[in-house]
Amino acid sequence: MGYNSQQKLQDNINAIRIALEWKQGQILSNEQVAGLRRYAGFGGLKAVLYPNTSTEEWIKLKASKEDLKLYPNIIELHQLLQQHFNEAEYKQAIDLIKNSILTAFYTPEIIPQTVLNGLKEQGIEPKNMYEPSSGAGVFITATAKAFPALENITAVEKDILSGRVLTALSSSIPVPVSVQITGFEETSN
Repeated sequence: MGYNSQQKLQDNINAIRIALEWKQGQILSNEQVAGLRRYAGFGGLKAVLYPNTSTEEWIKLKASKEDLKLYPNIIELHQLLQQHFNEAEYKQAIDLIKNSILTAFYTPEIIPQTVLNGLKEQGIEPKNMYEPSSGAGVFITATAKAFPALENITAVEKDILSGRVLTALSSSIPVPVSVQITGFEETSN
């Protein structure tokens, strides 16, 4: 199966919508949890660099045919963010998305499974977990599943959208999770 940028972008938009509409204490449905888990960030989706303007403007800026296919989704993303954020937060979210296209690639599930299996083989049973770059929660979700005796998870994520997805998703994890949406260097612990 090949990379489908349109599906990846739509999955991200759906996850962001779930996260932004989620309220503390709300129980997520299985479908919502699955939707949040499909969030993969914007790495490789260069169409997010284009402004929230007309297709004509994109064409003037040399958008490719592939970029133009994503135009409706990009506009949907802008509208969603504008509905849920004030102007400063919206600008910050867009800036973080743009800055992440070369760096935001999320961890495949096989990575935490391998690491956690290694810990189990060594007889290590953690009680607490500190995840300094949590993304959308692949490691914390796998750790909570692998170690049911885990008592606490502290998760840090700098990106506001990934952090919101993580916060909503963490409500479905059977371990208390404290999410800090800030840079690692600014965390409280």
